[in-house]
Amino acid sequence: MKRLAKLYGMVVDLNAMQMKAAAAAAFEVRQASEELVARRFESAAEGRAGLARGSRLEALAAEKVAIKEEARANLLARLEAERQVRFEAAVAAHRESRVEAGQVKGLVERVRVKEECARDRRAQAESDDRFLSRREWLRSKG
Repeated sequence: MKRLAKLYGMVVDLNAMQMKAAAAAAFEVRQASEELVARRFESAAEGRAGLARGSRLEALAAEKVAIKEEARANLLARLEAERQVRFEAAVAAHRESRVEAGQVKGLVERVRVKEECARDRRAQAESDDRFLSRREWLRSKG
């Protein structure tokens, strides 16, 4: 039973590591998305500045960058959604494994108490048997 409880503890630890990895992956994509938004704003500002200076070429280059960044943003949004789903699944698995580990821990404790009670009953029965045997022996002698 102790091995089983230890195994469940290791499963909880494994699920915790998977949850942390999934959280880190989701955070990484979220951070990349935020950086992408910042670059898109910079590109738009450069395009407006180019138009203000009368440079149509700068505006077209900024528009091309904006289109490319928009495609990346769409890709990152899909990736973020996937990683968020994985993170939520990892959290659910971790919670479930913690509940199961708690149940196993309770079961192990109940078995331990039951074994201890049985051991105490056996010791008491042996003691009673010795007492009764001694009393019978003394009665037969006297």
